[in-house]
Amino acid sequence: MLIGFLARAGRNARWILSIGSVVALFTPGLAEFLRPALPALVSMVYALAMARIDLGATLRAAIRPRRLAQLAGIAVLLLPVTALVYGLVGRAFGPEVAATLVYVAAAPPIASCAGLCFLLGFNARLALEVTVATTLMTPVLGPLAVAIALPGAEAALEPLALAQRLFLMILGGILGALLIRRLVGAGRIAASGQVFDGVAAFGMLLFVFPLFDRVGALILEDPGRAMFILVLGFVLNIGANLATRAALGSRLPAAEAGAAGILMGNRTIAMYLAALPFEPVLALFVALYQYPMYFTPLLLARLRIPPAA
Repeated sequence: MLIGFLARAGRNARWILSIGSVVALFTPGLAEFLRPALPALVSMVYALAMARIDLGATLRAAIRPRRLAQLAGIAVLLLPVTALVYGLVGRAFGPEVAATLVYVAAAPPIASCAGLCFLLGFNARLALEVTVATTLMTPVLGPLAVAIALPGAEAALEPLALAQRLFLMILGGILGALLIRRLVGAGRIAASGQVFDGVAAFGMLLFVFPLFDRVGALILEDPGRAMFILVLGFVLNIGANLATRAALGSRLPAAEAGAAGILMGNRTIAMYLAALPFEPVLALFVALYQYPMYFTPLLLARLRIPPAA
């Protein structure tokens, strides 16, 4: 009975997450209760995503000197370089928005990027390699990106303290993934895709609630600011996705350009919400940014963007 329930949940994971993100907005007590657990929940999300990956094989493929250099170059472009550009653009909207844009760029792609690429017909293997490599480099490149793009007093934490917090969250996810694969078994995980999708959906649902802590009050306090941040979230997700795909479309195969768009537009900024002191604009952005992320496949389909051949 439980297996069947989880399989049904896996088939309807998008609806569970979409409805859950709306419910989270109207349950401030639960969001506040779960907020102290956010760092652990970030690790949990990484663990559930990475448990489906043969990390050893992925890392062995990535550490070949030429491929490792390529992945390191991509990670530098995705984090420090993009953070510098986003920070410069964000200054036109004030220091809080500039800082938020930097944290978006200084975050690795979300763990489910490979799954999104698979659904959309893009290069899922490339997305997987870049996501894993960039995530492992984030404790170094993330604080470096923040230090470069937010010099001086604008940075909320010293780079070493920030690196330590990011490292612990990512390490927790890796250890959790290895434990799940050990206890459940890689074969059983692979053979029970929909069941595991259901487990991941409920794990993500639990993760979503603390992201909305105090967000309802912030929206009521300044609806105009909330609308601006919601639009900004869609621009940085869907807009960055499409712009990246268009810019690389003449240089890369369609499947790889599409994967690059997904990687650019979907970032795990929630890890910075878990690592930094509370800041209203960042909190609003992290919560409202969930909507374009959850609706990426639907929106791209509605925009009639064909899958890669």
